[in-house]
Amino acid sequence: MKPIGYWLKHLDALIDADFERALAGSGLARRHWQVLNSLAAGPRSADELAEALRPFWGEGAITLEEALEALQSRGWVTRAADRGPYSLTPPGADGHAAVAERVGATRRRLMDGLTDDQYLETVRVLSRMAANLEGALA
Repeated sequence: MKPIGYWLKHLDALIDADFERALAGSGLARRHWQVLNSLAAGPRSADELAEALRPFWGEGAITLEEALEALQSRGWVTRAADRGPYSLTPPGADGHAAVAERVGATRRRLMDGLTDDQYLETVRVLSRMAANLEGALA
């Protein structure tokens, strides 16, 4: 049996690959989706977005600024003022809805054969493991 670290990295790479396939032809990547989905809940400052999405930005990923610039150039994201919060525009909300359908298909593939309880237990266990290590590092 392979250790949990192997499965975490392997699964993350597979999720990235499935997102890439699902978003092919849209000009969007997983990081664009994460920004869109965060803003779908309401306006957020750059700092709030950075904090919410920090775990997803790793080496080689586009930056938050690059993702925001790309979404702004599409007319999907706007900023209230010079340093104000970002929010979705009406076309951005429509774009989010269209992309959400593709992402939903990715999530259904990921969850195939799993119950909601199994998913929730997996997330609970991973959360506990993270808390254990965070406590040890503090």
